[in-house]
This record gives sequence, C-alpha cells and structure tokens, in this order.
Amino acid sequence: MVEIARRRFGATATATVGWASTPQGSIVDGAIVEPEGVAGAIRQALAANGIRKRRVAIALPGSAVIVKRIRLPPTANARLAETVAAEAARHLPFNPEDVHIDYQRIGEGSHGMDGRVDVMLVAARRETVAAYVGAVVEAGCSPAVVDVGAFALQNAFEWTYGSKPDASMDVPVDASVALLDVGASATTVNVVRAGASLLTRNVPAGGNACTEALQRELDLSFDAAERLKLGLPAGGWTSDDAAPAMRGAADAMALEIQRTLECVDVGTGDEDAGPFGHIDRIVLTGGASRADALVAALRAHFGGMVKPMNPFRRLTVRNPSAGDSTGTNAARAYASIAVGLALRGMDER
Repeated sequence: MVEIARRRFGATATATVGWASTPQGSIVDGAIVEPEGVAGAIRQALAANGIRKRRVAIALPGSAVIVKRIRLPPTANARLAETVAAEAARHLPFNPEDVHIDYQRIGEGSHGMDGRVDVMLVAARRETVAAYVGAVVEAGCSPAVVDVGAFALQNAFEWTYGSKPDASMDVPVDASVALLDVGASATTVNVVRAGASLLTRNVPAGGNACTEALQRELDLSFDAAERLKLGLPAGGWTSDDAAPAMRGAADAMALEIQRTLECVDVGTGDEDAGPFGHIDRIVLTGGASRADALVAALRAHFGGMVKPMNPFRRLTVRNPSAGDSTGTNAARAYASIAVGLALRGMDER
C-alpha cells in the first residue's frame, strides 16, 4: 500500500509505503479465497507504517478482469452507456447480470469521418469484486475506487517518467512501451503509446513457476525456495545451485511474454516492424521482478530494451525501511500499482 501527499503548489510529493505478506494460499490465481487472512495483512501494514487514512483505491489483477477495446457506431454521449451495455453483452462470455461493467471513451474512430468512437470496455465478475471489497472493508477501510491493475501501472509510469525524461529509461515521447507487472501466478502486460493502452493481456505465468521448479528440483519447502529465488542461500543451496532450475522456468515465462508482444499492432503503418510489434521498451516491475534469473531470461529474449521501473523516482519515501530489511529497493518492485492508485483522484473515472 502507498499513501501519497502532494503539495498544491509545487512538485514535491512524499510517499508512505507499507506491505505485509498475505498467508500462503489466501489468494489463488488472483482470487481471494481467505478474506480474513488478507484483511489481517492489510491491518498489519496500516498499523506498522502509521497510515491513518481509510478511504482507499484498490485494483483487481489482470486475471480477474476482461479488457476489450471496441468500436461503436455513431452514438450521442447521452446514450453511450446504453450502447456500451448492449455491445458488452455481445463481447463478454458471461451473463451481463453477473458482471460489473465500466468503460472509457478513448477517442474518435480512425477510419474516416464516420463518427464512430473507440471505447475501452472493462468487465469483472460481481463475486470477484465483492471478495476484494469485502476483505478491504473487514480491514476497516472504505473502498472508494476499484481500478484495474494494468491501468494503475500505466498511471504510475506516465506520472513518473512522462513529464521528466530519465536517461536510464530513454523513452521517446512516441515510444511504444510494454509495462510488465510480474506477480506470483501471472504477469500483467499493458502496451502503451502516447497515453493510450494498445493491448492489455494477462499471461498465466509468474514467479511461482520459478519457486515450484526449485521446490521440485532441490526438494525445498516453499519458503526456502522463495529465498533461493531471490538469491539468498537456503537449505544448504546457493544461487549458483539454483540457476539451472530457475533458467528453465524463467525462459518459459519469457517465451509466453514474447508471444503476447508479437500480437501488438501499434498502428504505425510501418511494414518493417520488428519481432515484437514495434515495442521500444519493456518496463519491468512486480514482486517476482526481484529474481535475477527471471530478469536475465527476459533480457536474453528482448535484449537491452528491458528496464526496471522505479515508481519512487519523483517521490520522497518517508519510511525508507518500509517495515522490511530490504527497504526501499524491495518496495520499488512491489509498489508500482499502488503508486498509480494513490496518484489518482477518488472521484476520477
């Protein structure tokens, strides 16, 4: 979790960062199955870091939402919601009564002056939203916003790097950037260009694949394998011992991400597109991005375009230890989506 305070006049912004581990098995493939354990972790992170505000924005993971860009016929703004609802029934594999639907108009259609508009449609099952909201309420918080993790990540990236270029990131204004949030069981991919999301996908592969490979190959417990994945000695094994098992799992994940990026069409009209659909940069974040073997596998596939994201680049962190011995360096990997949520206004769409 991240709490951000910004001065009304000036660019100074400070962040209070907190996290706590959820019990193993309390969240499975993005679904909350033990809300009491998740609520307990939220309360722990709030108390340990002195975060007092209880009106919060939360995000659903990519596995819990469907995101589709659809083109609508000419429609008056007053009837846009009605038209989107009708189109959603055609595009979604669920009964419309079982899902929450929202949308954002993202511009006029690009094919002539026919008046068509592009809309980003987002849908989430009601039971999934209820589980996330329920865990937050049980922790004593009031959820004001339920966002999508991929869009919160985009918000953090654009605020952090958009107005103040970073030589280490070296992202041109018109670049196509693939934002990767590598979690435990899945990787969220959001390809953005000029402030627009071109493709949002959930790749069902994450850091747990590396952990499970180490458990299997070296006969380790989950906790020991997690330590070894992050380069810490465990169970008498070192990172050198872990390298072969890690490499296989990380290579498989990198290949899945590569296949996703090959589907990207950024609409440049250039017939000489490279193998990754005109992707100029791959920006990496998420808890599993702390695993060196995973980063190495991604760079082996994509080369020097892979860059780590620092969501605190324009923020001063008030509690740099953030309740963990690895401090701010670990928080950089975990906190990008939370930064994006904290930056938005509670009354924004």
